Amino acid sequence: MLRITPLLFAAALLAQPAEAGVKYTWQQIEASDSMPANLNLELVFSNKAVNQGNLSLNIGNECQFGSCEFTQESLLSLRYWYGAPDSAGGANLIEYGYRTEVNGLFQGIQLQLDFLSDGKLSGSILANNGSSDFRMNSVGSLFTMVSANSDEEWGCGFEYPECSGSTGLLAEVPEPSSAALAGLGLVAAWFGRRRKRQAA
Repeated sequence: MLRITPLLFAAALLAQPAEAGVKYTWQQIEASDSMPANLNLELVFSNKAVNQGNLSLNIGNECQFGSCEFTQESLLSLRYWYGAPDSAGGANLIEYGYRTEVNGLFQGIQLQLDFLSDGKLSGSILANNGSSDFRMNSVGSLFTMVSANSDEEWGCGFEYPECSGSTGLLAEVPEPSSAALAGLGLVAAWFGRRRKRQAA
C-alpha cells in the first residue's frame, strides 16, 4: 500500500479540475504620489474565457429587475485591496467570488479585456462594491489607475482623496504544475528506494 501512495498522490494532482482558472496579478511599474504604493489586484478567469482571447462582461444587480440568475462563467474571482502594516486584512477590499450575488444598486464589475499572447491583459476594469471602487484603463498592456475611492480612512479613502496615477501590468501567474510534478517524481523515487532498503 505504501509503495503506491506517491502514485495515488500524483494521480490526484493530475485529476485536479481544469476549471481552477488562470490567475492574473498586478505588477506595479511606477507608483503615484497620490495613492498608496502597495496596490494588490488579482483576477482569475476560466480557461475558456482566456482561450477565447477577449472578454466583455458587465455584472450588476440583476435582482432589482426581477431576475437573480447569475449565469456568467468567465470571471471566477476578483480581489482588490491595499496592504497596510497596521491593518491585518488590508484596506479598500473588493472581493468577488464565482457567481457571487451583487446586491447594491450601484455595485458591479465591468470588464473589457483582451488576453494577450505574452500572458498579459489589456483593456479596462471597473469594480464597485458600494464602499470602495476603482477604474483602470490600459494603453497596450500598461494599465493606469484612473481613479479609486473608498469610504475608509486608509488607502484610497480620506488619506488619499485623489487616488490615481499608478501604472503597472496585469500578468498571468505561471502554473507550477511542471515543477510540482517533477518534485513529486523525486519524492516518489526517494520513497521507493527507502522502502527497498528497509525491506532488505
